[in-house]
Amino acid sequence: MSATGDLLVRGGTLLTLDPQARVLDASDLLARDGRIVALGAGLEQPPEARQLDARGCLVLPGLVQGHVHLGQTIFRGLAEDRRLLAWLRERIWPLEAAHDRDSAYWSGLLGAAECLLGGTTTVQDIGIGPEAAGLLEAIAESGLRAVAGKCLMDDGDGLPARLAESTAACLDETEALAERFHGAADGRLRYALNPRFALSCSGELLGEVARIAERRGLPVHTHALEQRDETAQVRARYGGRDEIELFRDLGLLDSDLRIAHGVWLPRRHYGELARRRFSVVHCPGSNLKLGSGIARICRIRRAGIPVGIGCDGPPCNNRLDAFEEVRLAARLQALREGPGSLPGVEALRLATSEGARALGLESEIGSLEVGKLADLVVLDDRRPELLRAPGVDPHDAVVFGAAAACVRHVAIGGSVVVEEGRLLGLDEGRIRREAAAAAARVARRAGF
Repeated sequence: MSATGDLLVRGGTLLTLDPQARVLDASDLLARDGRIVALGAGLEQPPEARQLDARGCLVLPGLVQGHVHLGQTIFRGLAEDRRLLAWLRERIWPLEAAHDRDSAYWSGLLGAAECLLGGTTTVQDIGIGPEAAGLLEAIAESGLRAVAGKCLMDDGDGLPARLAESTAACLDETEALAERFHGAADGRLRYALNPRFALSCSGELLGEVARIAERRGLPVHTHALEQRDETAQVRARYGGRDEIELFRDLGLLDSDLRIAHGVWLPRRHYGELARRRFSVVHCPGSNLKLGSGIARICRIRRAGIPVGIGCDGPPCNNRLDAFEEVRLAARLQALREGPGSLPGVEALRLATSEGARALGLESEIGSLEVGKLADLVVLDDRRPELLRAPGVDPHDAVVFGAAAACVRHVAIGGSVVVEEGRLLGLDEGRIRREAAAAAARVARRAGF
């Protein structure tokens, strides 16, 4: 999917999420060859330009989800009422071990469709182990912008044999997949190295990931400091070190490191991490469902560490609605730090400008500015949940009122992928049928 023509988004209220968070009323957005070239009222429509009617609508940057598991979409509802380690060992790992190429592919497409229909235009996906190629093919074909890769695991208590790949085989495959997929889909797909977490990776694997990251210039995306009992087991396994101390010793802090969760990130590490290429992806819905805790994201942000947001996986959320995650983030910080500690505009930045920064993509996406890629979502401001009195900050209206159901149009790189609430370029009916059949096969193979 590539955009070679013009796109004119006409007459909306533009929430730019630029450094000043400008709001441009009754304005147009013009994109050419995938990038924004003009913002303002009454722009002239170029000949043969595609036009989207945004009158009576809010237009904002496409949402960025910094941590998702699209390969788990067909596991939705199969891992209820468990804490993290039991959730993994009793349900998720057996299900992932039961994937085949087709189930990985259709799970990926189903998750991508849900993201697109909900206004998410960019994801960072941590992948699966065996059959990762099928998932990456789906992401590449979906139209999403993505940072994604194979999930790396070679050792761990309760890890099924099919997931416990040899260290060498695991690393060889991820490098081969990086050769194939980095820069694929007209540059929409970028590769990441994804060691799952310290309890399913040997020290050798983690150290080699750091070396590959340096050699290839790839980011590293992992889970860390999600639950207290997880970190206690990391300390027991690695001589009293927590994940950050372990990552420092193995060289991972010298890479572009993104950690999902960070609920129990110790304050003593903030200063060092703020000086590194390091970010935290907040997953409030998953953190609540698995009983992990409430991350101190206001304090982390004040320390200068970028914070993104993500829905995590369908088995621990169970939705991929980024608007709901933003709303949860704002409300939970009001509980932890006090009302107003994460105002609407700042909460929305987690899924736009700051979410892009957390993925190293802030020069390309995350705000509506001339020169950036035309990734955008149009919300129908006539929806009852968005009705507001004059003078209400539209950022607040979005954060505390919007949901996936409000999405009217979505464009990625100037190409329209959702119009009037309908997917373009993907057969939603077929995706649903194939994914349902795949879900039944995988659950049967896993013994559920």
